[in-house]
Amino acid sequence: MNSNLVTLKVDEATKISDVLQKFRDSSTDLLLVDTKTVVTEPHLELLTDYPRSITTALVAPQFEGDTRVAFDLVQSASSEYHSIVKGGHNFLGIIRLSQNQRDRILHVLSEISGTNKPGHTIDLILVGLVRATVPVGAAQVAGAPYIRSSDSSMRNKTSQDIASLNQARLRLKLANRANDGFFSVFFLRKFSKLFTWAAIKLRLTPNQVTITSFLIGLLSAYEFSKGEFWATFAGAVLLQLSIIVDCVDGELARYTRKFSSFGAWLDAITDRIKEYLVYFALAIGAEKNGKDVWVLAIGMMLFQTIRHLSDYNYTRIKRTRSSELKALPFEQVSDEYVPVTREKKSRLRYWAGKIIQFPIGERWLVISVTSVVGGALLTFIAMPIFSLISIAVVFKGRFVGTLKWPKNRVNQALIDNQLDFFTHSKSTNRFDWLEPSLLRLIEGALIILAFNLFELDSRSIFLVLFAILFGHYDSLYRALAGEQKPKWLSHLGLYIPGRLLLIALFIALDLSLQPLVYYFGLLYFVVSSLQWIAANFKKGK
Repeated sequence: MNSNLVTLKVDEATKISDVLQKFRDSSTDLLLVDTKTVVTEPHLELLTDYPRSITTALVAPQFEGDTRVAFDLVQSASSEYHSIVKGGHNFLGIIRLSQNQRDRILHVLSEISGTNKPGHTIDLILVGLVRATVPVGAAQVAGAPYIRSSDSSMRNKTSQDIASLNQARLRLKLANRANDGFFSVFFLRKFSKLFTWAAIKLRLTPNQVTITSFLIGLLSAYEFSKGEFWATFAGAVLLQLSIIVDCVDGELARYTRKFSSFGAWLDAITDRIKEYLVYFALAIGAEKNGKDVWVLAIGMMLFQTIRHLSDYNYTRIKRTRSSELKALPFEQVSDEYVPVTREKKSRLRYWAGKIIQFPIGERWLVISVTSVVGGALLTFIAMPIFSLISIAVVFKGRFVGTLKWPKNRVNQALIDNQLDFFTHSKSTNRFDWLEPSLLRLIEGALIILAFNLFELDSRSIFLVLFAILFGHYDSLYRALAGEQKPKWLSHLGLYIPGRLLLIALFIALDLSLQPLVYYFGLLYFVVSSLQWIAANFKKGK
C-alpha cells in the first residue's frame, strides 16, 4: 500500500466531524473504508496504489444504481436521505480524499459536519463533495466478487469467494484494457497478456518494455525500407509484434503499479516515431522499385497528425465540459437530473463504432496487410481512404456535439499552449479544439505544395516535416499535462511563420534542405525532449 496514505475504518458510530479532524491533522491522502465493505486486494489497490490527483471513489456498474458516473467522474451520489434520478453504478463505501483538494474538502466537511440527515457518514461525505462541485474520480471494480452489506453472513461468503481467487491472475485481468479498439481487444491483447506475464517473471520495467517495442518498430521500418517481398513480410510481422509488446508496457505498469509521467510520455512519443518511420521506410522501399509515393507518405503523416491532435483536444475539452457539475444544496433531497434519452447500442454497433475510429491497432493492421499484398503504393492508397471515411463519420458527430455546447471556451490553456502562432484569450469560439489541427494543416500543406512546385529532395522534406510535427506532438503532450513549452524553445522553433519563411529562403537560394533536417531534428527530437525529461525528473515525476 502507498505510504503516502492514511486509512480510517468507518462504521455507524463514526461522525463526519471525526473524518474532518482526521483529514485536517493529516498531511497525506485519507482512505475511508466502510467496515461493511468487502473487496479484493487488487480492487482496493485501485485507490491505494494507483496515482490519484483528485479524490476518488470505488464504484461498481449497476443498473439503476445509487451513483451516477460519466467520463470516470462521479456526477451525483445518494444517501439514506439524498436521492438521484438515474444512476448506473453503486458506491462501494471506499473513498480516497486527496490533499490536492485540501481546502475545498475541509470546507465541505466543515459545512456538513453538523448535519442531522440520516445516512452513512461515507455516503453523506460523497454527496457533500459532489454537490459542492468538488471533482471526484470513479475507480471501477470488475472481474471479482465484492459486497457492501450489513449482512455479516453475506460478507463472510464474499470473503470466502475472494480467498479462493488467484489474486495474481485477477491483477493481470485488471491490467488488461477492455475498452481498446476491436483488433486490440480481440487479437493483440490476447497475445499481450502472455508477454506481460513473461515480463512480470523477468522483472522488467514498463519503460524497458517500451524501449523493446520501439527497437522492434525500428527493425520493422528497416525491413520495409528494403523494398523486397520477404523483407516487407518480415517488416509486417515485426510491426504487429511491436504493437503487441507496446500493449505490454501499460499492462505491466498497471500490474506492478509503476506509473510515471516519463513512462507515459515515452510510450506516446515512441508510438509516433515508429509509425512515421514506417511511412518513411515504405516510401524508400517503393523508390527502390521505381515507384514514387513520397507525396502520399508525407500527406499521410500530416493527415494522421491532424487527426491525433483533434482527437486528443476534442476528448479533453468534452471531458472538461461534461465534468462541470451544477452546485446543489446539501439539504436538497433530489439531484433534479434530467435524463437524456439515448438509444442503447448493440454490441455490433459498439464495435463498429470502435473500428470506424481507425485506432492504432487497425491502422497498423492495414499497413501490414496492404504492404505485403500490394506494396507501399497499395498501403498509401488504402490508408487515406480508411482515414477519410473515419474522419468524415467521427467529425460529423463532433460538429453536431460542439454546436450543442455553450458559446464559450473551456480549458483555454490547453489550446493556446499548442497554437505556436497566436493566442486569443478574448475569443468565444467553442470550436477551438480544431485550431491546432487547422494550423498544422496549413503549415504542412504549404510545405507539401512547395515540395511539388520546386521538386525538392523527397527524403529531406519528409524529415523536415517529421521533425516539425514531432515538435507539435511535444506541445500537445505538455498541454495535456497542464504545462507550456518554455519560451526559449518556442523562439528557437521560429513559430509557424518563421519556419515557413526559413524554408522559403532555402528554396529561393536553391540551398540543400539538409541543414534544416539537422536543425529541426536536433531541436525537437533532442533538445526539447531532454528539456522535458530534465524538468519532470526535477519535479520527481
